[in-house]
Amino acid sequence: MRIAKSNGGEATRQALIEASYRLFTSRGYHATTMRDIAADAGITAGSIYNHFADKDQMIKEVLLVYHPIMKVLPVLQQIEGQSVTELIHDSARRMLEAIDESPGILNLMYIELVELNGRHMETLMSSMFPVVQGFLTKIYSQDAKIRPQDPLVFFRAFVGMLLGYGLTRMAIANLPNKQGKTTPLTEFIHIFLYGVLES
Repeated sequence: MRIAKSNGGEATRQALIEASYRLFTSRGYHATTMRDIAADAGITAGSIYNHFADKDQMIKEVLLVYHPIMKVLPVLQQIEGQSVTELIHDSARRMLEAIDESPGILNLMYIELVELNGRHMETLMSSMFPVVQGFLTKIYSQDAKIRPQDPLVFFRAFVGMLLGYGLTRMAIANLPNKQGKTTPLTEFIHIFLYGVLES
């Protein structure tokens, strides 16, 4: 989204955040310069410092807007179902739809964890915690026998399952062998809910 200078400071700031997201997710954090971001946003290189002190401040802002946690978790407030199984299926479907709408957000997660060594995770976690609590309250209020465990461990395992599904789906998408490409999400959810061993 390129902007005219007449749109004001907030519009320029937003254009810089969007440009940063595009460039960080296509090139990586370290390969993107402040000059690149300014050019992509349609402003002069010097003007960028009127809005952001440095590139770290920019990536922090991008993470707060575009990180998978911030993009995907809001859908957990909309989940519907009459049982734990229905709620898990609905939340998994909604979260993957949100990821599919913004494919660059998985790259952004990689940047935060690998290029930046997770240095913004504390800020992200504090922002997401109320939403996670609401999700867990809905799950644990169902009349179902959930094995005793820390509810946050349950949530981490659930998110890990979804990321595993999403990443492996992406990894095998271009393989010539068709085996495993069409594995439905329901099979992953079944393993998450019931395990891999027959009782």
